[in-house]
Amino acid sequence: MRSSSVIKVFVAVAAFAALVFGVWMGLLRIGWIIDAPPAPGTHGPMLVLGFLGTVIGMERAVALAKPWAWISSATSALAVVAMLAGWPAELAGALLLVGGGVLVWVFVTAYRIQPESHIVLMGIGAVAWVLAAATWLAGNPVPSLVPWLAAFLVLTIAGERLELARLIATTAAAKRLLFGAVGVALAGSAIAWASPEFGARIAGLGNLLIAVWLIRFDIARRTIRLGGVTRYMAAGLLLGYVWLAVSGVFWMLSGLSAGASTYDAALHTLFLGFVMSMIMAHAPIVIPALAGLAFPFHPSLWVPLILFHVTVVIRVAGGLTGSFEVKKWGAMLNAIVLTLFLLQVAATVVRGEHARRANTR
Repeated sequence: MRSSSVIKVFVAVAAFAALVFGVWMGLLRIGWIIDAPPAPGTHGPMLVLGFLGTVIGMERAVALAKPWAWISSATSALAVVAMLAGWPAELAGALLLVGGGVLVWVFVTAYRIQPESHIVLMGIGAVAWVLAAATWLAGNPVPSLVPWLAAFLVLTIAGERLELARLIATTAAAKRLLFGAVGVALAGSAIAWASPEFGARIAGLGNLLIAVWLIRFDIARRTIRLGGVTRYMAAGLLLGYVWLAVSGVFWMLSGLSAGASTYDAALHTLFLGFVMSMIMAHAPIVIPALAGLAFPFHPSLWVPLILFHVTVVIRVAGGLTGSFEVKKWGAMLNAIVLTLFLLQVAATVVRGEHARRANTR
């Protein structure tokens, strides 16, 4: 096996490990005692930068087709190893800092090839990764870290959707509205360094405005009328945008204060409802692009998508009503449905590969 293939396998395994252990840490934090995972305090960085950062780095490396671009995902994968091995948090933070920095340079290079606004937006998202890693490395409190973690994901996804919005000729005025909303979110994230609660409220307003823009201008509003995989993807996207809007409201209400009744809902409507819905929606195109594997759409994929959103509602309802048991079971059901989705993805890939090999004989 060539060294490049070894690196890609290592990166993919590390990303999967980050997802598994990140979810495990989340269950432990909410009260489920299922033994003790390594480094339970790294739950947020593990899932956002360790799992999603690695996957996004892989996606951009494939798109840019430059071997050095894999340094971003390889470095974040090493950070996952560092966190799971219990090595000093400073080492994991430094590795994540490097990984984010390389991703920024990936977008700089991409912009030189194709100077488009969606690349600028995703590049700003990569800068948010760097600032999140620096904030964590400096030992800042969670309310000043979370807005940067959220900005990395929200801006990356918004940039990807802006790219597709070109198919419906998004106007310059509409783009200015989006970048204005992004500016509000970034301003709030920066303010959160000095005033975490006030900054989180401003960032929440920015996220709400971004969600409204996506609901209004994303091509999913049109493709939801089509059938098959196109409707499935559009439904997952639009449901995710609704969760992003809801999270923006909760951020404004709670200021991400741990004592607020909306705190858990504020976090998980974004990092679960929005982000995981994006992952489910994009799976049919991301998996073939990253792994080169066949992924034939099957209507059964609707089952985990719908069930997942139901479990998020259960978790949020438990948090808002003060019912710890409902919130706890909502979290467990989140994990079960995500596992169901991963198993279904694996089964779909196996069926697709069997069909492809049969057709090539």
